[in-house]
Amino acid sequence: MNKIRFEIEPNVNYLYHMLSVARCGYDNDYGAKYRPLYPAEELAVFSDNSELLTIQGGVHWGKLYSLMIFNPAGYAESLPDYYGEVLATCESIRAGAIPEWVDESLVPYTDLIGQLSQILLKHQDSYLRDIFPAERERIAAAITPVQAWFEAHDFTARAEELVGCELEAEAFTATMVSSVAHGPEAIDLTAEKDLFGIEHSVMDAVYFIGHEFIIYLLKAALREENAFRGNATWPLTEALAEYYLKRLMGDTRFFDEQREWRIFYERQSPELTAVQLYRLALQELTQL
Repeated sequence: MNKIRFEIEPNVNYLYHMLSVARCGYDNDYGAKYRPLYPAEELAVFSDNSELLTIQGGVHWGKLYSLMIFNPAGYAESLPDYYGEVLATCESIRAGAIPEWVDESLVPYTDLIGQLSQILLKHQDSYLRDIFPAERERIAAAITPVQAWFEAHDFTARAEELVGCELEAEAFTATMVSSVAHGPEAIDLTAEKDLFGIEHSVMDAVYFIGHEFIIYLLKAALREENAFRGNATWPLTEALAEYYLKRLMGDTRFFDEQREWRIFYERQSPELTAVQLYRLALQELTQL
C-alpha cells in the first residue's frame, strides 16, 4: 500500500503565496504574476525582514518563522483566529502585560509581528476568492502523474523494507503549493507533512518526495541517536536518505552537496543497519 498522500491546503498555499509575492525567500514567475495586486509598502514589510521570516535547510531558521509561518501553516485551522490571537497578544504586550507563554525574545518584534499579522489577515479572502481556485487546478494537475507513479511502483513498502522500519504515521503527506520555485521546499509542516512545490518534472518530483519519505523513515530508525537534533548532523542524515534512495532507484538527482557522505555510506557493507551506518559517519565527522 502506498503511504504517500497528497493534499492541497488553502492556508498553506496562501502563506507561501504571500512570501512569494513579497520576494521573501522566493523570487520567481509566480510572485511576479501576482505582485501587482498588493501595495508595495505592505510587501516591503516582508521583504525587508526576510532574514527573520525565512529558512534554509540545515543552516538557518528565521526568528519569526515559527510564529508567523510554520505554526499557522501546520497547525492553525483558521488563519483569522490565529492572527487575531497574535494581534491581541501584541496589544497586551504594548500595555505592559506579557503572557507567560510568550517567548520573551520575540517581545522586541511586537510592532513588526502586529504589522505582518494585519497584512496577512487583510488579503486572505481575496486570495481564496480570486487566486486559489485557478491555482488549485494547476496543483491538482501536477499531482496526478506523481501520485500515479507512487501507486504503481510500491516505493514506500520497498523503502520501509530497505531502511528496516515502518513509517510511524499512517501516511506521509506531501502538501503541494504553486509558489515556491527557486526557494526552500521539502519543509516540515507537522510530524507527518512536508511542503513541496509543483515546478518539477514528474520524475524529479518522485525523487524529491521519495527522499523526504526516507527522511521520515530515518527519524524513526534513528530515534535513539543524536540525528535530527541540530544542524551539525544534517549532512549525515541527508546523505543517508540519498544512499537509500539510490539503492531503490539506481541513481540520485538532488542533494549532491552531500555526495561525499553518500559515497562514504556506499563504501560500507550493505548489510549494516541505518543506525550502524549513521554511527560510522558520526565517528568520521568527529575526526574531521
